Amino acid sequence: MRQFVALLLTSVASASAAHGAVIAQNQPVPPFTKGGVSYQDGVFSDGLASGGDQFYSQAFGQSFSIDAGNTATMSNLTFWGASEYIGSQNPSGQQALSSNIASIQISILRISGSTSTNYPVVANWSIPADQLIQVRNGNYVPNILSPVFQISTALAGNVSLGAGDYILSIGAILNNPGKDSFAWIDGEADGSLPGTRAYATSGDVSTEWGFWSPVTDGSSGAFVLEGSVVPAPGALVALAALGARRNRRRTH
Repeated sequence: MRQFVALLLTSVASASAAHGAVIAQNQPVPPFTKGGVSYQDGVFSDGLASGGDQFYSQAFGQSFSIDAGNTATMSNLTFWGASEYIGSQNPSGQQALSSNIASIQISILRISGSTSTNYPVVANWSIPADQLIQVRNGNYVPNILSPVFQISTALAGNVSLGAGDYILSIGAILNNPGKDSFAWIDGEADGSLPGTRAYATSGDVSTEWGFWSPVTDGSSGAFVLEGSVVPAPGALVALAALGARRNRRRTH
C-alpha cells in the first residue's frame, strides 16, 4: 500500500537564534489514489514506556541531525498521525484520534557516540491525548486507519540538543493494549539519502524491547520540529568579522 518519494529529510541551521525556526522536518507524503479513494499510509508506533507490551510491540523513529557547532532548543512539534478504528462505528466522521490512545510519548534518542543499538534517551515528553491540538486534514483508509490528523504540541522544559545524530520517536500509550493503536503517517524521506533513515524497535519482552534497527521498506515519520538554533560562539565571531569586511568594501 505504501508509496514513497525520495526527498531529503532537511536539517536547518539558522545563523542566529530564532524562536520558531525549523530545526528538522520530514513533510508528509502527498495522498495517493487507489480504487478511487485518496490514501495516506503510516506505521503503527508504541510509546517507549509501553515496554513492548501493547499489541504491535513496535516503536518507530525518524532520524535527524544537528549541524556541527550548533545547539538547538526545542519548543514545538507538529506531526501527522492516525489510529485504528476497531471500536468506531463511523470512521468517516471521526474528528480526533481514537479514545483508546491515552497519551502520545515523544522521545529523542542520541545515535552519535553510541556503542549499542539501545540508544540513550536524551529528551522525553508524555502528552495526554486531550491536550494535543488535532486538525483533521486527510481521509481514512477503509478497514484500517482513521482519518489523518495534523497534530501539534508544545515541548516544555527548554530542552537543548548539541551537534549530532538523533532519533525522534513518536508513539502511543494505550488505555487497552489490545485495541486501537496509533499510526505515524509516512514522510517524504525513504532512507536512501544520508540522514533520512528510519528506525524501529520491537519485542514484547524486556530483553528485546528498546534495541533499534534500521527500517528498509522506505517508511518514515512525518514531522516538523521547531525551536531555536544557536551557532557556537566562534561561528558568531566569524560571521561578525565577515560583515565588517563587507562594510569596509562599501566605503571605498
